[in-house]
Amino acid sequence: MFTSPGMLLAEGTQRLFTKLIVKLKGSPLRKSTISNLDRARHCVAEQFGFFPSDAEIWKSLRSTNINRLTRNFLWLCMHDTFHIGTFWDHVTNFEHFGSCITCRVPETMEHIALECEAPGQRFIWCMAERLWTARFRYWPKLHLGVILGCALPRFRSHGGKRLRGKENFFTTLISTSIHLIWRIRNERVLEQKVACEHEIENRWIASMNAALKRDQLLTNKTRFGTLAKKKHVVLEAWSGILQNEDSLPDDWTSTKGVLVGIWPAARKIGVG
Repeated sequence: MFTSPGMLLAEGTQRLFTKLIVKLKGSPLRKSTISNLDRARHCVAEQFGFFPSDAEIWKSLRSTNINRLTRNFLWLCMHDTFHIGTFWDHVTNFEHFGSCITCRVPETMEHIALECEAPGQRFIWCMAERLWTARFRYWPKLHLGVILGCALPRFRSHGGKRLRGKENFFTTLISTSIHLIWRIRNERVLEQKVACEHEIENRWIASMNAALKRDQLLTNKTRFGTLAKKKHVVLEAWSGILQNEDSLPDDWTSTKGVLVGIWPAARKIGVG
C-alpha cells in the first residue's frame, strides 16, 4: 500500500511506534542501522573518549533525560525508517520528494539535522551552543553520530568523578534541539509552513523550559519512586542558566515558574 507524503511518520502515535518496534525487533538489523550504530560509536569515542557497545547505545536511547516522543524519534533515526531521501527513488511520480525542497540535494537525516539552509537547524544549533558555552568551555563538533549518541557521553571532573548533571543537560539540550529541527522540517515539507527566526527562537525556548519542568517533576519520589531523578543531578544540570536564579531557593525543584534565562543570549546570535 502506497504511503502519501501527508501520511509520513513524523511524530507518530504510540500504537504505530509500538507496532514498528515489534516488527523490527524480530528482524535482522538493517545495513543502515548497523551503519548508524557505528557512526554513533565512533563519533562518541572520538569526541568523548568512550567507545560504547551496541547494547549501551540502545540503552542510551531509553534515557530518562530524553522525553518519550524524542526517544521514539531517535530510535527511528537509528533504524533509518523515515520516508525521506532514497525512499522515494522508486515511487513513481513522487521521486522529487527525495530532494530537499530548499537545497535541491538528496535529503538525508544528516542533511536535515546539520546542513540544510532552510530556516531552522543552523539557528537552533547556534542557540544550543551559546547556552552550553555559557556554562562549559567545550562545545563538541556536531555530527549525526553525536546526535544519535547524545545520551552516551561521560563527563568527568579533574578528579575523575562523573558529572551526572552535565551529562543530563547535554542529553537534554541535544535531543530537544534535534527533535524541534525535525518538526520544523516536517511543517515546511508537509504544510508549506516556513517559520521565521523569531518563531523558531520562541519554540526552542519553550521546548527547553518544558524539559526543565519535566526534570523538576521527575524528582518527585512519591510519584515516581525508585525511578525518580536525584534532585542534586537536576539542580546541577540547570544551575547557572535560570532566570532570577539568585532569588530562587537552594532546592527549586518543587518551585513553580522556574524558567531558563536564555532570551538575551539567543537574540544576540544574529544568524541570518
